[in-house]
Amino acid sequence: MKVAIVGPGALGCFLAARFALARIDVRLVDHRQDRGLLLQDQGILLRVPEGAMVAVPVPVGLAAGIPPVDLAILTVKAHQTAAAVQDLPRLLHPQGLALTLQNGLGNLEQMAAVLGPERLLAGVSFLGITRLGEGEVLLAGMGPTYIGAPSGSKAGRDRIQEIVQLFHQAGLPCEARDDIGTMLWEKLLVNVGINPLTALLRVRNGVLPSLPSGWETAVAAAAEALAVALAEGYELHLDPETRLREVCRATGANRSSMLQDVLAGRPTEIEALNAQVWARGEKLGVPTPVNRLLTILLRALEEARQAREEGGGPPL
Repeated sequence: MKVAIVGPGALGCFLAARFALARIDVRLVDHRQDRGLLLQDQGILLRVPEGAMVAVPVPVGLAAGIPPVDLAILTVKAHQTAAAVQDLPRLLHPQGLALTLQNGLGNLEQMAAVLGPERLLAGVSFLGITRLGEGEVLLAGMGPTYIGAPSGSKAGRDRIQEIVQLFHQAGLPCEARDDIGTMLWEKLLVNVGINPLTALLRVRNGVLPSLPSGWETAVAAAAEALAVALAEGYELHLDPETRLREVCRATGANRSSMLQDVLAGRPTEIEALNAQVWARGEKLGVPTPVNRLLTILLRALEEARQAREEGGGPPL
């Protein structure tokens, strides 16, 4: 199976490196030619907490220069989805599948608008990956990945199982799920609790449970997300606080993706996370005051960053 991973961020680089080490035919797609050349030259630098590092050669290029593949895995940030999906029709074989492993909600709808829903797969990954630099990533937590066919997809279970086996071949825990819509909400529940709080407080995942006020807020945001998911008809059988604590423990050394974005001065994925809970809650009449506040705070943080950049002032 030929695979293209779209997006050279933390998860994209990690998957490309692990697939390459497992001798899977993989390409990494980057929309920036200068960065692609850098990654092509240096390889993906894969680190583990113990300090060991390996440079993994991975073919990198623009989507237009990559031969058609059987599977495209989207790992770009949610705010980059609209641009990235434009490459899917020419990147995929006529029967090729597109899998999103992105955070949040709304990505599938943007993919379906370009490719149609029939060839789509959705996944959630609990891998804890920290981006240390361009093409340099640290594995901070080895969590599972779940893959399934969302509503409207015609991808059969046999094809899904082939993709699951790719992850196994790369030494990554992975499982096919029939309830992937529920899994997306379970991942969202974790993200809306951990990501904005670790970004605002500038702490690693494992520190958050030890901060009483921050932890109370994270649990409240996750509980609101659960209420919205139940109102939408999804069956989530979990306790938000227990689930958050499990993930914080499993990825304790990890910087959340939102914290990494804030520290690097990049836009966050707040619109695909807490903003989705707020918006969907409003439509359903479910109160989500904590998610509303966290969305506003992260938007304000982004506004302040942009104002500093436009004003030419130094970062604080």
